[in-house]
Amino acid sequence: MRPAFLLVLFLFGCPIVVPQAAQDYNALCAQLLVANDLDQADAACDHALEYQPKYWDALHNKGMIAQARGDKKKAKQFYIEALRANQHMKSSLNSLGAMSMEDGDLKTAAEQFKAALVIEPAYLEARRNLGAVHLQQKQFADAVKDFRQLLMVQPNLVEGHLGLASGLLAQQKFDEASPVLERATMLNVDDDRAWLMRGACEQARGRQAEAKDAFERCLLANEKNLECQQALKTLTSD
Repeated sequence: MRPAFLLVLFLFGCPIVVPQAAQDYNALCAQLLVANDLDQADAACDHALEYQPKYWDALHNKGMIAQARGDKKKAKQFYIEALRANQHMKSSLNSLGAMSMEDGDLKTAAEQFKAALVIEPAYLEARRNLGAVHLQQKQFADAVKDFRQLLMVQPNLVEGHLGLASGLLAQQKFDEASPVLERATMLNVDDDRAWLMRGACEQARGRQAEAKDAFERCLLANEKNLECQQALKTLTSD
C-alpha cells in the first residue's frame, strides 16, 4: 500500500498542506481531462479541492476544463486562483498568456510568457509562444532569439525551425534561413508549410531550380495547398 504523502507549500510563511487524497483525485482529473471526459474530470478536481481548496494543480486543471468548454472567463479566474495559491505555477501563466494572445493583447501575453520563463527558462511551450508573440509584434530579432533558445533545448522541434526561419525571412536574411528550412523539411518531409517556406526562401536567393523542387515537394505533401500551386505556377510561367 502506498504511504500517505503530504505536499506542503509555504506561501508568505503560511503552509498550504495538500493531503495525498487530493493529489490522487487531481491525478485522476488530469487523466480524464486528457481523455476529454470533462464532466468526470470536473468531478474529480472538485473532490481534490474538497480536501484542499487552494490546491494549485487542481485549480489549474479546473481552468483547463473551463477553457475546453469554451468558458474563457471562468478559465481565467481559475488560472489566477492557481497563481494566488502558488506563484510558481508556470503552466497557469502560460495559459493566461495564450488567452491574452487569442484576445489580441500581445503586450500582456508577452509579459505572462516571460514571467513563466523566469520560473523555468527551459519551459518549451512558453518559449515557443513568446516567439510567436514577437513575430506578431514584428519584433523579429527578439523572435529569432526566442526560437534559437527553444532549439537549444529541443533541436528537433519543427515548429522551432519554422519560427526561427520566419524571423529570419522577415529580416530578409535568406542565406541564414535556408539551412534552417532545410533542417525543418528533413525532420518532417510531409510538412507542406516547411516546403512552401523553403521554396520562397530559395526563390528569394535566386535559386529557381531549388525553389521549383521545394514547391513540388510541397504539393506531394499536400496537393491541395493553394499557395504552393500558385507559387509553382508563377515560377514555371516566368
